[in-house]
Amino acid sequence: MKFFLDSCDLNEIKEISDYGFIDGVTTDPSSIAHEVCKGSTTEQVIGSIIKAVNGEVHIQVVAQDYDTIMSQALKIHSLGMNVIVKIPATFVGLKAMLKLNDKKVKCSASSVYNSVQALMAAQNYAEYVSIRTGAIEINGKDGMELAYIASETFKNSKFDSKVLVTNITNPEHIVRAGMMGVGAISVPYNLIKMLGSHINTEKDIVEYMQEWNRIPESSRTFFNR
Repeated sequence: MKFFLDSCDLNEIKEISDYGFIDGVTTDPSSIAHEVCKGSTTEQVIGSIIKAVNGEVHIQVVAQDYDTIMSQALKIHSLGMNVIVKIPATFVGLKAMLKLNDKKVKCSASSVYNSVQALMAAQNYAEYVSIRTGAIEINGKDGMELAYIASETFKNSKFDSKVLVTNITNPEHIVRAGMMGVGAISVPYNLIKMLGSHINTEKDIVEYMQEWNRIPESSRTFFNR
């Protein structure tokens, strides 16, 4: 299972990338717009993210008609072989995914809210099918259940598409994603920071150091050399 950071904040990306456990970064137009409001251009934000990431970078088109989606998708693809083009799972978007597959452009079907959308995206060769679990649960449904159904459907139908669990809002989403063996998850910075440490881990370190410091200075030969 691939592990992506869901962020456009360059400081967050650099910090988490240094830890080494992420496979890339996912972005969306809203998060890019938030960074642009700090004083950069869209080109600067996207370019900086790609330079900072040693892995996949997911960038979404911002168009609704077929011709513009294709044009934007090809421009995104030109930024590097590690760049995945995100396209909303509309009928027009699905058509674009099919045509882009002929051009060897890897796409991620975004904003998937039901199993039929997921199936159609996989049928049109989407590299990833992104299930927005948190947004689905706001509407009173189980987003992870949809991720499970899509994942099992892809396996049974021999599709190469991978389920990408996005819009993760709590630790249970991550646990369930791992248990069901989805292709990837995308986790926001704050949740990574919260889950990447534990009060008992910190407690263990304090206790170990207290015991270690009881050793006379003259006997601490191993690390003092």
